[in-house]
Amino acid sequence: MAPNTLHGYLYEIQNLRIDRAHGNAPHQPVLLLSIIELIEQGQISENKIIPSPGLVETFVKYWTKITDRKPKLELPFFHMKNRSFWHHHPNPGYETALSVVTQIKSFSQLRKIIAYGYFDADLYLFLMNSENREIIRHTIIETYLPDFRDAIYNLISEEKEISEYSQKILQQVDYTFTIDKPFTPFKTKKRTRKAAFRRAIMRVYEYTCVVCELQILTLDGESVTEAAHIIPVNKSGSDDVRNGVSLCQLHHWGFDKGLLSFSDTYEVLVSDLMSEKGPVEWKFTTLDDKQILLPDNEEHYPAQEALAWHREHVFKK
Repeated sequence: MAPNTLHGYLYEIQNLRIDRAHGNAPHQPVLLLSIIELIEQGQISENKIIPSPGLVETFVKYWTKITDRKPKLELPFFHMKNRSFWHHHPNPGYETALSVVTQIKSFSQLRKIIAYGYFDADLYLFLMNSENREIIRHTIIETYLPDFRDAIYNLISEEKEISEYSQKILQQVDYTFTIDKPFTPFKTKKRTRKAAFRRAIMRVYEYTCVVCELQILTLDGESVTEAAHIIPVNKSGSDDVRNGVSLCQLHHWGFDKGLLSFSDTYEVLVSDLMSEKGPVEWKFTTLDDKQILLPDNEEHYPAQEALAWHREHVFKK
């Protein structure tokens, strides 16, 4: 089979290595489904598949629909190199290590050695085409996961709606932010709206708390950070990405309780109307005047109008 044809790639995909000796463990098919979804969402826009928090979260989402076994993204990400269409690019200084290592024992080891994976250029072009991408996805599901067909297609349908809403949130920056007209892309379920807002915020802030810059994502797909509305939805706040920030659970609580806020120059404000004791590194008072983490794209910065509302109506001063 010529590997640079769609038919040739489908043949290879239908012959992935599956660990059948230990029950249902379709690591490589699930990894491919996860990558396909991120391409569809626009989170992967070039032929560089980074072992990122977003990839972990997506992999776990599919994995839990199939089995209760512990997800191990590092296994398929590394061992899929045995297929002719999948390749690795090492981190600087790890070229030799990548050439001699025969197994990866942890996700941290994977990220230490490998900068990203990538497909054959031809396969990547096939995956960028919606019709070919659907053929490849269908082949994966029918070959390896026919017993979970309905659950997976339901998940894909839900994710498409979440992704569409999330994309609308990110595109809203083309319009002037205003409190008077809360932004609602289209009517949808509360669960979908909430998931879409979180996805947009996590994408913009890369799962990192804007206050303490903590980033923790477990291999179960759990993150220490949460998508926080600056103006709450029940106070006419919108799902505009400029009405949100990424905060760890501690600083989200402090922000909602009015113990923390942000100035018009994006510095942390700490309320005087509280007392605290404990480890210095966890005290709110040590954060006063600290510059918060801002998105790479200035259009996604927290809206000044929203921050002013929070200082006026929530911050305790």
